[in-house]
Amino acid sequence: MLPYADNSQFNRKTVDKRDQDRANPAPMTQRYTFTEFADKAALQKAAADWIAVALRDALARRGSAVFMGSGGTTPGPIYETLSSAELDWANVQIGLCDERWVDEDHPASNSAMMQRTLLQNQAAAASYTPMKIKGGDPFAAVEAVNDLYLDASLTDVMLLGMGPDAHTLSWFAGGRGYDDAIDPDTTSVVAAVEAIESDVTGPNLLRMTLTQPCVAYARQVLLLITGADKRAVFESAPADAPVSLMKQAAGAALTVYYCD
Repeated sequence: MLPYADNSQFNRKTVDKRDQDRANPAPMTQRYTFTEFADKAALQKAAADWIAVALRDALARRGSAVFMGSGGTTPGPIYETLSSAELDWANVQIGLCDERWVDEDHPASNSAMMQRTLLQNQAAAASYTPMKIKGGDPFAAVEAVNDLYLDASLTDVMLLGMGPDAHTLSWFAGGRGYDDAIDPDTTSVVAAVEAIESDVTGPNLLRMTLTQPCVAYARQVLLLITGADKRAVFESAPADAPVSLMKQAAGAALTVYYCD
């Protein structure tokens, strides 16, 4: 079981540390929810609305909420729309599901994209913790980032994507640190990963990522899939593929939004 924190860098105001649906995750055999949209714009608008509703629900339950977001091209417009949502952003903690181990002035930085798209307008009042810290080696930074990200064990809303190789978060099969990332018994909320270079990874192989228990304990997980090829990967991936492991961990908390 992951550690529960009430004094992490997210500065949580109040925490119900034993939400029953978190303490007793849904069985892995339960089905996810799948919704298809006519186009990407419709998917992005619906995703922004879905996240806002889920955050309002968490705020109503505890007076605070934790949102973990992903990078990529599809989430950007979602974050821009979400940034203007009317909710109590001052009590929302925002973090990343994963990050390339690059500084924020690098074009591949998820943190820079998050700050540019989400942390504006109404959402500028939210608290945000980057995943990349000083130093060139994410493996040497795991303990420090874990301390910063302890509230990820109480994620209310997690937004994920999936690559054509069936990876999600920075769970790259076969890479250094992958086994740590997908270990259901880990007590760490983050793991360092060095992916095997491919067309999907590009040159930025060093990463930091949330671990499997963070997905298992998340209240709601939204996975975005665009294109028939990726849908086929999602539906046919073997049981030990990263996206399948995520699906199993999330259980009934998983919602999939798809457009062709």
